[in-house]
Amino acid sequence: MTALVTTAPRSMQLQQRPETETEPGPGQLRIRPRFAGICGTDLHIFQGHHPNAKMPLVQGHEFIAVVEAVGPQVEGGFKPGDRIVVEPLVSCLRCEACRRGFAHVCRRLQVLGVHRDGAFGSAMLVDAAKAIAVPDGLSDRIAALTEPFAVALHDCRRAGLLPAERALVIGGGPIGLAIGIVAAFCGARVRVCEPRPARLALARSLGLEVIDAADDPAAQCDRITGGEGFDVVFEVSGAPGGVELAAKSARARGRVCQVGLFAAPAPTDHNAVVFKELSWIGSRVYSFDDFRDTVDLLERIAADARFDPALLITDTCTLEQVPRAIGRMIDGEVDGKVMVELGAG
Repeated sequence: MTALVTTAPRSMQLQQRPETETEPGPGQLRIRPRFAGICGTDLHIFQGHHPNAKMPLVQGHEFIAVVEAVGPQVEGGFKPGDRIVVEPLVSCLRCEACRRGFAHVCRRLQVLGVHRDGAFGSAMLVDAAKAIAVPDGLSDRIAALTEPFAVALHDCRRAGLLPAERALVIGGGPIGLAIGIVAAFCGARVRVCEPRPARLALARSLGLEVIDAADDPAAQCDRITGGEGFDVVFEVSGAPGGVELAAKSARARGRVCQVGLFAAPAPTDHNAVVFKELSWIGSRVYSFDDFRDTVDLLERIAADARFDPALLITDTCTLEQVPRAIGRMIDGEVDGKVMVELGAG
C-alpha cells in the first residue's frame, strides 16, 4: 500500500507499506479512502506546531472510504464495496469524562490522522463500531465533509441554537461556513463575519448573509440587530479581535460558543460577560451521535435548493500534491476546503 508520511516538520514522503500490515482483526474493517479533506490541524502538524502529534505520521482525519475486507466479530452488516465514513476519535473509556458519556472530551483523546495513522494512503484499518454507512443519495465529495459538518452540528447543539434566533459566526473559514450552513438550515437567521473578500464571496455563494469584518463589524452588528445583539455568537476565528467582537455583539443573556483555538491566550471582556450575564460555552469536536446524525443532515442539506455543500470544496489535489496544497493553505491562498482525491468512485 502507498501512504503519504509526514516524516519531519515540513517533510512528507510517499512510502510503500506491506499489505499484510492491513489485514483486519476482530471488530475491524480494512478500508480504501476515496476522498480526504485537509484542515487547519493538518497544517499545524505539517509545520511541527501540534503539541501531541508524533512523527512519522500518516495524516488525514476527514474522509470517505470503501470497505475492502471485514474482520471477524464485526457488527453492522458491513461488506466489501460499502461506502462509509468513520468517526476518527479514539477515547480511553476509563476517565471521568468517558464514564459520564462524554468520550469526545476524554482526557486521553486521540484522533486518527493526528495521534494515529490516518487516511492519506491507499488502505487503513478502522474500528467497525466507528463506521457509518453512506446513503446512495450522498456523493463521495459531500460525504467527505461529514467530519467538519459534525463539528458544526455539535457547535449548534452546544449553543442550544433555536429556529428563528439570530446567530453570528465570527470567522468564515470552512468550519465557520459549515456552522453557518447548519444554523441556517435549522432555521436560524445567520450572519457570517469575515475580513477576506474571497471568503465573503464564498459565504454568499452558499446562501449566507455576511458582515465585512474590515468595515467596523461591531457597528454593523448593532445596525442589524437594532442594538439588541445576537442570541448566539460562534467565535471561530481564534483571534483576539474575534473574542472582543463576540462579547460586544452578543445580546443580554446571550450565548457565545467558543470554537476557535488560540495560538496565545486571548483577552476576554469579563465585564461584558458579567453585566450581560453571557453564557460562554466551549465546544470541542463532536460526540458519536453528532457524527452519525451528520450523515443524514448532509443528505438533507444537499437536497435543499438553498444550499450546495460541495461549493465549500474550492480545491482538489492528488496525494502527491498534498504538500503543495498545504503550503498554499499556510500562505492564505485557499479560501475553502481542499479535498484530496485518493481513489476512483
